[in-house]
Formats: sequence, C-alpha cells, structure tokens
Amino acid sequence: MWLRSLARFLKSVTKPVSIFIIPHNGMPSLRFNLPVAFLLVFGVSWTFLTVWAGYISGRHFDYYVTKADNKILRTKMAYVSEQVEKGMAYLEMTKRTDNQLRKVLGMDPARFQQEEGIGGAQNGDLADFRRLLNAKASEIKETTLNNSILKMQDESRKRLTSYSEVTLYLADRHNDARATPSIWPTQGRITSPFGYRIAPLENASGYHTGIDIANEYGTPIYAAADGVIRHSGWAQGYGMCAVVDHGSGYSTLYGHMSEIVAKEGSKVKRGQLIGRMGSTGTSTGNHLHYEVWVGGVPRDPMKFLQVGGRQDNNFAGLFDGIFGGL
Repeated sequence: MWLRSLARFLKSVTKPVSIFIIPHNGMPSLRFNLPVAFLLVFGVSWTFLTVWAGYISGRHFDYYVTKADNKILRTKMAYVSEQVEKGMAYLEMTKRTDNQLRKVLGMDPARFQQEEGIGGAQNGDLADFRRLLNAKASEIKETTLNNSILKMQDESRKRLTSYSEVTLYLADRHNDARATPSIWPTQGRITSPFGYRIAPLENASGYHTGIDIANEYGTPIYAAADGVIRHSGWAQGYGMCAVVDHGSGYSTLYGHMSEIVAKEGSKVKRGQLIGRMGSTGTSTGNHLHYEVWVGGVPRDPMKFLQVGGRQDNNFAGLFDGIFGGL
C-alpha cells in the first residue's frame, strides 16, 4: 500500500511546473518549466543557507563585540592598576611616617612589626607592581591585581591599628603628665627639705615626708596637677590641709593653710587656686608643708619640681592643644 503511495508521490514531484515571468515594459514573457522536486530542493537549500549565514554572522558579531569589551576592560584594568599602585605608594609612605612617629615618641617600631607579622606593601611588591604596569595592558592579570588590592587593604588595616595604638599611647602619656605634680604649688623659699631633720618643736630627729615653702601670710597655693580633692579640712599636725588625688598613683598634700578654697570632692586643674598660706597646726610660722605620694609612698617633691619647673611648660602642655577636650 505504502509503495503505491510513494510511487504516486514520486510521479507527482517529477511533473513539471510552469513559471511565467511577464514584464510590464513590453519585453517578451519568459516561461520556465521546472519539476516540483527541483523547487523543493531549492527551497530547502535556500533555507539552510540562510540559517547558516545568520549563524556565522552572529558568531562574528559576538566575536567583535567581545573583542571590543575586552579592550575596554583591559583599559579599565590598566587605570585601576595605576590607582592601586599610587595607593600602595602612599601606604608605604604612611608606614615610614608611622615608624618615624614611633621613634620620636619613644615607642618601639620593631615591636609592632613583629606583632603584625610579615605582609603589607613592601618595596619588592611595589617594584613588581611597577614592572607589571610598564607591560602591555593585555598582560595585566586579574589575579595579580586582586592580590595587590588585598595587600593594600591589609596594609591599610595595619596602619589604622598602628595609629590607634599611637593615639592611645599619646592619650596615656597626656593623662600621666596631667596627673604628675610637676609645678610649684606656691611661691617662696624652701625652709626645710625632704628627709631626716631635727623637728623644730620637738628638738629631736625625725623624718620629714615633704618640703616646707615659706612666704607671707595669705600667699596663694595652687594644685600641682589635675585631680580630685579627697580631703579638705583640719588634720592633726597639718592644721588646715587639703589632699588631692591625681590618679595614676599620684597624690599631694598641702598643710598649714590659713584658708582652703577648694571643696572636698571637687575637681581641680593644674595651677588652680585651692587655698592660702598660713601657720595652722604644728607650725612655727607661715609656710606650706607640701608632700608628694606615689603609690602610697612619700617621695621627694623636689624631683618633680626640678622636672616641671616654676612655670607650667612641662610635657603635659605639649598635648593640651590635642587632648584639651578630654
């Protein structure tokens, strides 16, 4: 049955088909007798060629678009690489500045480098990166660029950590300096030094835990450093006296005053008026008995006064402009 159908189909496709071309300009008409099989083969071939041509054209188009995109990408990578190189160079300068700052402040630069480990933008890294930039843009590898960016980020974190440590160090130095009793608490002459002496009223040797500074009645007495008034009032032997807790283990005592200006529990600043000179308590004349205690042990006040001097031009003043708001 199917053989008959196939024979009829083959017979029908071999029959010719007439194609007429009739021009409208007076030229003679054209007639073509073509078999149906030819038209079928021609149509299939034309369709195949059209599809193939479109496929090839599309591939070429994608190739040129990809090539143009790659060129733009390489240009961008070259620009980013230059910016990364500048960033690494700046980080290298900040690293040198950090080391110099630590040396000036008396901090050990090697200690931080040991803690942070090996890494960061080293001179060798910068040299390799510059050699990469001198090459063609097409030779810039994304992996190399990413590694350089990671190194720059790592070095940035280390510099921030280091500067935070320097800031804390300066703040501690500032607080210690403000707590150190390094200015003269009053004006006058020293009538009794620190150490063993003959007690004036007892006519016997004793240990003098401070120094006596004599002057006229009512001479102003100032706090030798920042602190809090822990005692303000009468004390056996000291008469009218004040005790200032400066923190960092420092405290000072001011005895034999005629008047106490600062109230107990109030905060005072270095050079602030806290009382006036007198001769209360066990005293033979107008003077200030001044003591400095460090960690609960009396120390010679002259060691601190020789460092600070009579004017407040000591180490603490250097940082007042920076940490004045603390």
